[in-house]
Amino acid sequence: MWTAEVSLPEFAVRSVALLGRERMLVFDTLLHPGDMSAFAGLAGNREIVTVYSHADWDHIWGTAGLPQSGGEVVGHSACADRFRAEVPETLAARRAGEPGVWDDVELIAPTTLFGESLALDLDPWAVELHHVPGHTRDSIVGWVPAAGVLLGGDVVEQPWPLAGAGLPLDPWITALREWALRPELRVVIPSHGAIAGPDLLERNAAYLTALRDGDDYPIPGGTDPFYADHYAADLRRYREQPEVGTD
Repeated sequence: MWTAEVSLPEFAVRSVALLGRERMLVFDTLLHPGDMSAFAGLAGNREIVTVYSHADWDHIWGTAGLPQSGGEVVGHSACADRFRAEVPETLAARRAGEPGVWDDVELIAPTTLFGESLALDLDPWAVELHHVPGHTRDSIVGWVPAAGVLLGGDVVEQPWPLAGAGLPLDPWITALREWALRPELRVVIPSHGAIAGPDLLERNAAYLTALRDGDDYPIPGGTDPFYADHYAADLRRYREQPEVGTD
């Protein structure tokens, strides 16, 4: 299992590659095709399976840099919906605002879709994909049982996840707490923030519970302004519309 990371002024983002005997899974593809150069070198003659944790721009724009243009591309059905308008509109806006920076990006939509869960065989690895809406309506996690590793995407985040407008938090909180109770879970790899253990899931669940209930959450000193600003905006939104956070 390998990771690749890109740092931006606001945040850093991570993708993960899992090598099987004949197939290689890439969980998210970062921002540019060039961000996938290390993973492209790892692939050898393996068949590529790309998984999108969700359709936010910093997770999906590097796919064309992989062999076979990402091969089989897997995502939630709502991820495909977002590719129809939202994803190309976001790229067009970025290109207009930063001429020349995003010219090499080629949008590659998911070709294999699922609803609640999907099992992938990477021999010797089994990988389970599970839908956990809350950050976005298409958000998923990846579970690698034999390694005890949860690929968190933006469902799990350091110091806390960003809540999507208009989405209930109850199913997200429940999922985090259920994952945290799995005795075989040892490592959580979020897309943003340090790799951690199951305690990160509990902390994220506590944060989202406070947000849902409109309660103050203790912000540690030195918290990145990006996350502090999002917390303030999200808390204000849930206090103004508390019913949005419930199922």
